[in-house]
Amino acid sequence: MKRFRLFELLLVGFSVLGWSLFNAATSQSVLAQGAIQTPTPAQTTVNPHETNDCLGCHSNPDMVGQFADGTSMSLYYDPAQHGDSNHIEGCRACHDAQKQYPHNESGTKSCEVCHSQMFGGNGQNTTKFEITGYEDQRAVTMEINDSCQKCHGEKFKEITDSEHTLILARGNRYAPLCVDCHGSHNITSPNEPRTKIAEICSKCHLSVYTTYESSVHGAAFEADSNPDVPTCDNCHGSHKVTGPTDENFRADSITLCGDCHADKDLMGKYDVSTNVFQTYLDDFHGRTVDFFRQTRDAKITKATCYDCHGIHNIQAPDNELSSVYPSNLQKTCQQCHPDAGITFPQAWLSHYSPTWVDTPVLYAVTTFYRFFVPTIIGGFLVYIALDARRRIAEKLRKRSIKVDAAPETNTTGQQDEKA
Repeated sequence: MKRFRLFELLLVGFSVLGWSLFNAATSQSVLAQGAIQTPTPAQTTVNPHETNDCLGCHSNPDMVGQFADGTSMSLYYDPAQHGDSNHIEGCRACHDAQKQYPHNESGTKSCEVCHSQMFGGNGQNTTKFEITGYEDQRAVTMEINDSCQKCHGEKFKEITDSEHTLILARGNRYAPLCVDCHGSHNITSPNEPRTKIAEICSKCHLSVYTTYESSVHGAAFEADSNPDVPTCDNCHGSHKVTGPTDENFRADSITLCGDCHADKDLMGKYDVSTNVFQTYLDDFHGRTVDFFRQTRDAKITKATCYDCHGIHNIQAPDNELSSVYPSNLQKTCQQCHPDAGITFPQAWLSHYSPTWVDTPVLYAVTTFYRFFVPTIIGGFLVYIALDARRRIAEKLRKRSIKVDAAPETNTTGQQDEKA
């Protein structure tokens, strides 16, 4: 009876053991099959600490940097904005101060700054950082702007005497820098489309842009981006920006206007006579300005093109708002001639040469003097030449007589001594 009992216990024990081994084997088989069917994905995350991968952090749209003054700036970078900057050398080429990783100017040298979830945080990466190395965002811009010189040295030479550079030197931190006009990551050509030039300048010169936009030049320019119409850089330059404060700007303004208004092919497209420029150079104002422009010896005080036609608000002469419209002309002249009466502007021919049909008396007088003055001057030159010839001939004749008379006197003297 005891043996039977022992045998029974052993049988139950082996049965339990066998069943356990069977279940274990089955579980391992199922797990093995499951691993084959759904393999664990390979680790593709690159450690930015090893590669200095800027996008490892800066691809986060929520990443923000905060300055000591309370202002902030986005630290997010979209690779689509700049084709080459997704390569580490592209970033480092401009961001010299940020070449070390993590950044040296970081206020908190701690892993917890980026990996707060590893230190009992809320499980989300920190997206707001304190920027202690710079006063504000403009300080960052000014530092990065200097890196442009590494590739664009010639352009930096051009801006040496620029109005913008002079303003910056006087302490205005918000004078335009490279990135203000060209952008930072989203750098594109500043003249594509051409209307973009004026739009860039309008960021600082909004009132001037608004005036220009309503002018005869600006209206045509804004309508169809007319390549023949002058915009900001045509008159002021792009990198070597000049303005009214430049001592030569006033005198040189006549050549700026003349570049277009003396071009017969260009003016012919718009039925504008090139006499507009030539008649100015032929009158008292134009001759004086052009003379001193070439000599650079005196400050120009006589009227230039923009004194009469306006600067940014130039209108067509037949526009009632134009400063040279007949009813406005007296006021325009009074800028230089305070005593100019209502008949004073009538002496101006509106850039047209006198003709027999329009102004017969003036045309006759002009024609008379055109022949009379050269004739008088030519007659005086002929008279002076003939008189000089006569005087020279007379002097040579007298000298010849003295030479011929000298031997006779000597001979007579010798004869007297012999006697």
